[in-house]
Amino acid sequence: MVKLENRLPDEGINATHENPLREFVWLLAGSVALLVAIVVVVSVAAQWIAPRIPYRYEARLAAGLDLATPPTSAAGRAAQVELQALADRLAARMDLPEGMSIRVGYRDDGTVNAFATLGGQTVFFRGLLRRLDSEDAVAMVMAHEIAHLKYRHPAAALGRGVAVGVVLSVVSAELGRSAAGGALGQAGMLTLMSFNREQERQADAEALRVLAAEYGHIGGAIDLFAAFAQLPGAQRSESMTVVEFVQTHPLTANRIAAVKQWAQDHGVPLDGARRPLPPALAQARAKADK
Repeated sequence: MVKLENRLPDEGINATHENPLREFVWLLAGSVALLVAIVVVVSVAAQWIAPRIPYRYEARLAAGLDLATPPTSAAGRAAQVELQALADRLAARMDLPEGMSIRVGYRDDGTVNAFATLGGQTVFFRGLLRRLDSEDAVAMVMAHEIAHLKYRHPAAALGRGVAVGVVLSVVSAELGRSAAGGALGQAGMLTLMSFNREQERQADAEALRVLAAEYGHIGGAIDLFAAFAQLPGAQRSESMTVVEFVQTHPLTANRIAAVKQWAQDHGVPLDGARRPLPPALAQARAKADK
């Protein structure tokens, strides 16, 4: 006859001498170490990695960066509207990254420049319009800046802080913005001087393609670089060809030569009828002249 009984389990069968949090700590430490390793790699290879991360993460990072707010004056707002319309027209001819939309800011300021920065944003200054007397020339600048955005040059040019921020935005937008730090606040000024010569040449080539498609010739590019050549000090710089090795933008004379060579290689006319400036831009140019 079998005798059944309830036997007590062996002492300590469900107990362990290891701390139950040990495995969690190892898992957490491993995750942190992996994240640190990724950040280090990104820091070292910032210019290569940042433009290759999907654009939506750059957009998340730049969500608080708004350089396209409307100007306070009615004339400034009208100029901005016309610049935005031109940007929309030219951008339609480019294969922009998925989700990228171009936003144009306008500054009623005498600075002779325009720049592109994070989040599909570009800014034009009144001082630049003063130098340009046709829509074709303005379009060359606009297409050039949009090309920087298309190729994600700002994400690369702004350096390690922003590149790490773009990567961390995959995890958290706030984490990404914290990593980018002050670089976001200075994004406009930093991109004014951060693109290298190869990036400038790439943007020029794309702009010429778009200009030829829109106007049937690339006379606007010749006008633009001829205007740049008239800036104070330009002639002195052109005589010092060695300077090109220590500055980001190719020298104006070299850019004009590249434009002519591009036209010859692609069978595109160098010259043609120019379109006049839209009314508000013409008014802004007249204001600058006064």
